[in-house]
Amino acid sequence: MAVVAVSCFKDEKYQTLMRIAVYSQNVSTDDATKATDITTYAFFTDKNDDWLVASWEDALARRITHKEDSSKIKEGPDVEGTFDAAAEYQVELPLTKPNATLVIVDTRNKVFAYREYEVGINLPTVYTQLHLYAWRKSGTANGWTVVNPFPDEERESLIETDDTDNTDDTDNTDNTEESTTTE
Repeated sequence: MAVVAVSCFKDEKYQTLMRIAVYSQNVSTDDATKATDITTYAFFTDKNDDWLVASWEDALARRITHKEDSSKIKEGPDVEGTFDAAAEYQVELPLTKPNATLVIVDTRNKVFAYREYEVGINLPTVYTQLHLYAWRKSGTANGWTVVNPFPDEERESLIETDDTDNTDDTDNTDNTEESTTTE
């Protein structure tokens, strides 16, 4: 008796659109807000190779370094992501190879994140979130390595507050008219 394996897909391909909602938080007491100044890119890498972004300068220069052999450096990413601050998922990275190193740089808040990602076969879109907390020291979360290259830097709140006391320099006399009725 012969067994024949049949795939459900006619064409197996790597063509995934990675859509990422990026949130920033500079002060621990603030709510996270949608990031506004993001640069994204990806390098196609081998599955068992580990890459990292070695510094803030490397993040800005779009450069990654091999974790085991620092003489191996990749410059000029294979994919430049798009960023739309008004979109729910602001970042889009089209991935067309089996493995990639993804990098997200928050240029306004001086924080970046990177991760290795294994692209699924025939997986059209992946939705995910990334939270960049500038008030925290570097760490990892959900597969991402988040790097704060300036952990001791004073951070301003990203939440806009109304600093006025609702008064202005105009005449504040009561200008309402009294209505009187005659019967």
